[in-house]
Amino acid sequence: MADIKEILLSVQERLGAAVPGLEYIDKDWGQLSYEKPAVKYPCALLDVRNINYSLEGRGRQMADTQLTVTVANLRLTAASLLAPRKEEAYQVIDLLERIHAALHLFSTGGYAPLFRSNLKKVVADSSHECYEMTYQTAFEVGYDTGERPGTVSSVRLELQ
Repeated sequence: MADIKEILLSVQERLGAAVPGLEYIDKDWGQLSYEKPAVKYPCALLDVRNINYSLEGRGRQMADTQLTVTVANLRLTAASLLAPRKEEAYQVIDLLERIHAALHLFSTGGYAPLFRSNLKKVVADSSHECYEMTYQTAFEVGYDTGERPGTVSSVRLELQ
């Protein structure tokens, strides 16, 4: 069984090992919202979007989880048709593909393999462009009810 901290740390390590060129990989605590973002570019920021829990019995829950990978890079090159180095303006797209190749079906065993469920452009300022990829996974959360297998659980559900 994994927990969200273990998943985020394993994704961070995977990106560091499998995606050369990422200058900064961290948990997203709002670094890009500063006037001078506290990152090195290109960067990948990791966070949890949403976790839905379902009861599996005997105190166990399944955690259906959405992880976000926010990818940002500086805008240094014009991408217009006549720009001499317009291909360089698409480096962030190449980076998104390399990140996805590293994370698609990735798991360390304590959680279901990651799969991408969404990609969207995030409004950024004029100095950098930003995309957010969402990955789905699931893991089991277990609590010891103190009972032996085969006995009726004493866990009570209180509905409000």
